Amino acid sequence: MDKPEDQLEYGFVTAVFVLEHVSEKSTPLDADRSFGETTKENFWRMWPVIREWSEGLWQLLEDERGSASRPVVDEELDDVGGGG
Repeated sequence: MDKPEDQLEYGFVTAVFVLEHVSEKSTPLDADRSFGETTKENFWRMWPVIREWSEGLWQLLEDERGSASRPVVDEELDDVGGGG
């Protein structure tokens, strides 16, 4: 991890894994009941910026990769074999 970009990527991946873990272990209602006021205040304050940024990244990835996972719609490209 020599470059600052590597540190950013490592921190991002770690944060995503931690958020996924929390979401698997706790419902939003449980989190509201069990998390401290400072944690909830920080989440409430920071989440709008994080959400906007992450939705932008997700959309870029969806635009880049989403079409690659969709089935081909052009019947001329849909070769089913047979014929002869």
